[in-house]
Amino acid sequence: MAGGAELEKAAELYERLRRLSCPGLEGVYVTDPQSIHELLCSPSVHRLDILEWICTRAHPPLQEQFFTLKESQADVKVKEMAKLGFDLMLCNVDDVDLVKGAVSPSRQLSFMGQLLDIIQTCEKASVLSELQPTTPGGGRNLLTCARENEELLKELFSSPQFQETLAPECNPWPADMKPLLVPEELQKRTPPCSKDNDGSDHVQELQKLSLSLEDLKKECQFLCSSAPDEDTVVPKLRSALTDFHRLIADFSQVYENEFQEHCGHAPPPMSPSGPLFQLAHQLLTTCCKELEAIGQFTETSSTVEEVVNKREQAKEYWGRGSMSTLCEKIKELKQDYEKF
Repeated sequence: MAGGAELEKAAELYERLRRLSCPGLEGVYVTDPQSIHELLCSPSVHRLDILEWICTRAHPPLQEQFFTLKESQADVKVKEMAKLGFDLMLCNVDDVDLVKGAVSPSRQLSFMGQLLDIIQTCEKASVLSELQPTTPGGGRNLLTCARENEELLKELFSSPQFQETLAPECNPWPADMKPLLVPEELQKRTPPCSKDNDGSDHVQELQKLSLSLEDLKKECQFLCSSAPDEDTVVPKLRSALTDFHRLIADFSQVYENEFQEHCGHAPPPMSPSGPLFQLAHQLLTTCCKELEAIGQFTETSSTVEEVVNKREQAKEYWGRGSMSTLCEKIKELKQDYEKF
């Protein structure tokens, strides 16, 4: 018998399927929570049809693929549904038992509920795309968006410019060196910019800073010397000024060519993939807590073992007689008992 919380979750899932007009529930009239639980969690052809409809609703291209399969190819459908769950980060790629219903009912209900969350999220995104037809990417399904975002992230992390940003050649200078690099009038903090500012003020400040660095370079002619006995601080300072000036020039060029045209535009639409990332964060948090609990259990076991070892090796007075350890006292009692 399932618990009350599990029966309640099954009834809630059944009601969500009825609201979505699931074809697998046509002609099915069950009101008992236990019967609903058996319908959704017991392995059967009917349950597999319901799950197949949920998967095709979450990823419509899967329906065309299932249409070409024969009835004897049910195992192929099961593998494709497991692969869909893997692509959506809901299960493993070979987790066919979850699709067939051979795992715990709570895991089956959770899997179906997450798929229904994705369906509702996609429907909300579709409604928004109809209300705003000019929105970029309107009408695309969630799986396509996830794969495009994955390719974009791969391209970003593999770019050499991103790696140079993570590991710059020149480390930031300490606070006591700032007066030697920047004039006093530029060290004062500028007031915060409003949200409506398009970034032109920042560009002007960078241009002023670039001109100041050029003037500073002209004034510090000793930095260009290459005497063999010069101090090691001088080449470091010269290298820092050169790298800093190059970074400012590169940023100004990138802003003028790529960023400036986007500053006046409306913010991009939010991605409908929020529940998936929340689920991934929840699973990672649970994993961290379990690892922490295992670490505490291991530490406690070591402490108990250490206390027991000390107890066995420590010598004490056991009534009358000389001091002895616990093992020695047990042997002595055993010998006395055998003699008796």
